[in-house]
Amino acid sequence: MTLTSQDSATQRLSYSWLLTARREDLAHFRRLASLAMREWRQAPDVTEVVLHGVTELLSNVARHVPDPNCTLELSLVGGTVQVTVHDRSTALPEITLPDWTAEEGRGLWLLREMADGLGFALTDEGKRVWVRVSGERAAY
Repeated sequence: MTLTSQDSATQRLSYSWLLTARREDLAHFRRLASLAMREWRQAPDVTEVVLHGVTELLSNVARHVPDPNCTLELSLVGGTVQVTVHDRSTALPEITLPDWTAEEGRGLWLLREMADGLGFALTDEGKRVWVRVSGERAAY
């Protein structure tokens, strides 16, 4: 299910999907996010980080949350894109220096390094985890 909204008073555009986080569905949600980035005329470097955020946040729900039902939200406020995942777990993510020889465990750390903001908070239903990417990215 896709919910869309446009709030002209705050210049906020958003898409929201109620979904069951499964690894085999990640490509589908990356495609939807890519379409939103194209519609919102985001630069390739912004899109790359947003797609990484979609993959990492949904993968973490699939891997770590007993109830994989969640909500994925993409929003554009001003020049900043935010990817938010709401899930039903109260276990907050831990971002630590990765073991570079391990098979996994570095996704959120890398995402934090790539994005302009990464955060999480408890909610009445569980938690939300978000990543923010500014449309005003610095050239590398």
